[in-house]
Amino acid sequence: MLDVYSLSMQSSDESGKQRRYLSVAQEILTAIATEKYAPNERLPAHNEIAAQFGVSRPTAREAFLALELIGAIEVRHGDGTFVRQSRVRLGGEHGSPLDVPPRELIETRWAIEPVAVSLAAKRITPERIELLDNYIDEQQRVVEDPSKVAEFVTLGLRFHADLAPGCGNALLADVISQLVNTEQHPLWALVNQQAMPAIAARQRQVDEHRAILDAVRGGDGPLSCETMQKHLGGLDRTLFMGGREL
Repeated sequence: MLDVYSLSMQSSDESGKQRRYLSVAQEILTAIATEKYAPNERLPAHNEIAAQFGVSRPTAREAFLALELIGAIEVRHGDGTFVRQSRVRLGGEHGSPLDVPPRELIETRWAIEPVAVSLAAKRITPERIELLDNYIDEQQRVVEDPSKVAEFVTLGLRFHADLAPGCGNALLADVISQLVNTEQHPLWALVNQQAMPAIAARQRQVDEHRAILDAVRGGDGPLSCETMQKHLGGLDRTLFMGGREL
């Protein structure tokens, strides 16, 4: 029987493994975004990727699987793995193996984050506003650098995670934090990164985050709610070609 320490170490190992394959997948996505790998170009084999990133071959294989699931690469049997000619959005007529879970995440966030941010407009502290300002400034700093898209996405998710506690409701904040947690939803970071190939899309996110924070800073609950709904609705449309209109 495993003791508590052994279970903790096992959980830590599993989390570390998850982060390794996600990190490799993000690096490959960045290489595609910066055109190190061009559309229709054949990617290195699993063992080459494993050696390049200092991971095991199974970890490299998991990274490739994640990229295939989000439509960034395709396997041509007998030929190898290739970068797709054009970015394939999740959803559409035939959907994707990831279509339901991320869509449900967005739907849940759309239902509860506007409520939380409207409360934050009345309860948030100046210290938390300063922290959120820093996230937005950092996003703006890297917005034009295609090699920094993974960092940009991480900063955006942190903005949402650290805005939530401003609502003053620990339970509500914890639920939102879990929804944007990339360790609990590891492919979520890749889905977001895949949806941000263009500078204009990234700049739009920065502007929307700034509008949300300005509304919160001004103590305007209804406007905070409205700007968050529009922001999440826009993300829904970007990812799934659907979206909600207010």
